[in-house]
Amino acid sequence: MLALVKTDPAPGLTLTDWPDPTPGPHEVIVKVAATSLCGTDAHIYRWDEWAQGRVQPPRIIGHEVCGHVMDVGREVSLVTVGDYVAAESHITCGVCFQCRTGQAHVCRQYKILGIDRDGSYAEYVALPESVLWKTAPEIPPEFACVQEPLGNAVDAALAE
Repeated sequence: MLALVKTDPAPGLTLTDWPDPTPGPHEVIVKVAATSLCGTDAHIYRWDEWAQGRVQPPRIIGHEVCGHVMDVGREVSLVTVGDYVAAESHITCGVCFQCRTGQAHVCRQYKILGIDRDGSYAEYVALPESVLWKTAPEIPPEFACVQEPLGNAVDAALAE
């Protein structure tokens, strides 16, 4: 597949051939319909001080995504092949105290898509089923892919 990859510790990104992902037991493969540009991606592209301290190349970047489920791992039960989904970008462990008490947003073991594991600037992305949200097919991909950052913004506004 083609993917946009941070290949080395220098400014820029590389469009390159990359191996297709395969799903783990609780993962699905999503064919990316749309992925948006985030400020985090710009940090990685510029290879600024934050990116240098956080990202370990090579890494496919991108973490705001929607698409169609193409393959599922053997333990997947919440989505099926063909489902239209959007994803959360923070992948939590699900077993720590914070995760088990409704505070997964402060999980100490969280991973961020496109930073700690390969992301969505590719034809396909492997995602845990736990971060997927079935999405109405009437929602265009350019809107569906930004559900996660929109939800963050609404949550922040309502918290005040």
